[in-house]
Amino acid sequence: MEFFDSLWNSVRLPKKEAMFRLNRKGITSTIVYLFILMTILFLPDMIGTIIRLDSNLTEVSRGLYLVQVFVFYPMLIIFLILVGVSALAGAALLMTNQLDRKLTYQQLWKMTAYAATVPLVLSILLKNTPVPNGLSALIFFSLFIYIMFRMIIIYPKKKAKR
Repeated sequence: MEFFDSLWNSVRLPKKEAMFRLNRKGITSTIVYLFILMTILFLPDMIGTIIRLDSNLTEVSRGLYLVQVFVFYPMLIIFLILVGVSALAGAALLMTNQLDRKLTYQQLWKMTAYAATVPLVLSILLKNTPVPNGLSALIFFSLFIYIMFRMIIIYPKKKAKR
């Protein structure tokens, strides 16, 4: 049920209440949420890959192929999640510094993970339409930056140094 709570609050972002509820969640819950979300989003691709499996492959080749699909593909997705969220959180840190707000990288990492939910779902939906990949990426980044900006400005400004 925690996944659905996180999903619901992620969809409600950048509302203040949803943001503060998500910020109370631990980093482990955030990573588990991302893994489950990505599994759900990429499951159709995995199923399609298995369905299109060439029937002319030998049993050994088919076995190796399935190991790649079930072991290496999820590991690659986890790696890409961690690197992608970390890079986007770094960009959000730059935005935070420009806006002169009191936020740490750890807070931004979690905020980034949840703020990426709607843009990711939209990107996956657009992938199956004739929308060009470049436009889909532009929509993803525009929506993500908007959500992050709205979330960051909720936090108070840093106190001026005397």
